[in-house]
Amino acid sequence: MTPNPASTGIAALDELGRRLEAVAEPPRKRVRRSRRWAAFTFGVLALVATPAIATVVLDGPARIEATHREIGAAINRDDPAATGRALEQLGFHVQWMLITDNPGRARDGEMPTRWRAVDAPPAGTKILSVLGKDGSLAIDPGARVLQIEISPADSEILRSHP
Repeated sequence: MTPNPASTGIAALDELGRRLEAVAEPPRKRVRRSRRWAAFTFGVLALVATPAIATVVLDGPARIEATHREIGAAINRDDPAATGRALEQLGFHVQWMLITDNPGRARDGEMPTRWRAVDAPPAGTKILSVLGKDGSLAIDPGARVLQIEISPADSEILRSHP
């Protein structure tokens, strides 16, 4: 291309020529090229979707209790206070999150649950889940902070999570 101001007309003619060549191309070549792009696109989609498919098909990642035996041995889902003491004896610091049902669940885009940090587990609660410091199911081997989600024993969220 030339840097001349009149070059836009030349560029347009070049583009028109490329499009005409594409139309004049034998049909087999055009089909093969589109199939290649379709295969490439589906391959990329498969790579991107693999983790999501794995969590649905394989029932999600393993719980911390299963991957870290000493944590699993200290957990008593029916007694959060005893669990907290046992984990502290193992050298862990526990952050408690109280998860409660939202009475107006799923209306106007609201979350079905509410949560708030508490200093200690209130009476009448059970352990919902044990997570890493950042709220994930994976924890670093050297990490000594755990986040434990607790919920009232009669809550809907506790019944819906095994």
